[in-house]
Amino acid sequence: MSTLTELDADPHAAYARLRAGAPVSFLPETGQWLVTGWRDAMTVLSDPARFANDHADLREVFRQAYEPGLMPDEVDTVTRPIARKAADDMFATGWAELTSEYFEPVAAVAGATMLGLGLSCAETLLRWGTTLADDPDADTSAEAEAIVERLRCRPAGSLVARLVHADTDPVPLLKTLAVSVLEPGWLAAWTLTALWTDPEQLAAVRANRPLLGAAVYEALRWGGLIGVLDRRTTCPVSLGGADLPAGASLAVAVASANRDESVFAGADRFDVSRKVRPHLGFGVGPHHCPAYSMVIALARTALDELFARMPDLRPSPGWRPAPHGWRLRLPGPLDVLWTRQRVS
Repeated sequence: MSTLTELDADPHAAYARLRAGAPVSFLPETGQWLVTGWRDAMTVLSDPARFANDHADLREVFRQAYEPGLMPDEVDTVTRPIARKAADDMFATGWAELTSEYFEPVAAVAGATMLGLGLSCAETLLRWGTTLADDPDADTSAEAEAIVERLRCRPAGSLVARLVHADTDPVPLLKTLAVSVLEPGWLAAWTLTALWTDPEQLAAVRANRPLLGAAVYEALRWGGLIGVLDRRTTCPVSLGGADLPAGASLAVAVASANRDESVFAGADRFDVSRKVRPHLGFGVGPHHCPAYSMVIALARTALDELFARMPDLRPSPGWRPAPHGWRLRLPGPLDVLWTRQRVS
């Protein structure tokens, strides 16, 4: 049996043990059945008739708003000048904590721009997203309601305005959106963390930056940013050797499934050259993430600008990875240095 403390500190060690001996096990602290293997995760996520998504209505609103979404080159057009300005603004210091000073702000401003909210809301999204990532129950309703009223006065033209006009209680939706807006920034931070684990792969990406797309996609699998997707059984089912009653709550650990050794060779290794195959970083089936292409493209562009401006970017002496969380696994601080020479 695993505990929340163990999962928060290092879920992958616990997941490996569970995949081998108890791929579907009960987690008393959450009252959920933890699903850790690829095969069982695919079964659950691909069968909404037996395994319901209690947030399906919320997800459908997002789907209608995001699909068809911006193409990667359109995301790049929006994101690149934002990332370039952020990199220029901090260039003279020669050091930074990249997660909070670069990746999160770039994601917030680019996200707010693409969502039609404008720059005035980017700071609010950034504050909400970082707060709610650590405490999903934090109360941001007062600020959210003020934004909702402002958006309801607009035509339903922008993405967020469409969301607000479509939902009778948009406050939970906006809270979800605030976290989602920062996910490309966290994914970019995870990608850089992963590249620092292997100097040869880092050198390869620096020399051939088009590899950043593959690096970001692999980091989503390896880092486990989106750790868990919740589902509920609609009828009695047998899964992974466990008999589950109707109404059982499931935590589908997609971060664990994405390191299943029966599916991914050398699953614990970050590998930019890994043969591309689908993983569960964005879910699968009818409830996959509708904004997946935007997330990948934004993270890639943020990293590309960073490498262009600071080609010798490196970890600060004494820096150690400090990821945390298991439902949403955040990369932690990235303390870095670079040489303050102008790159044209």
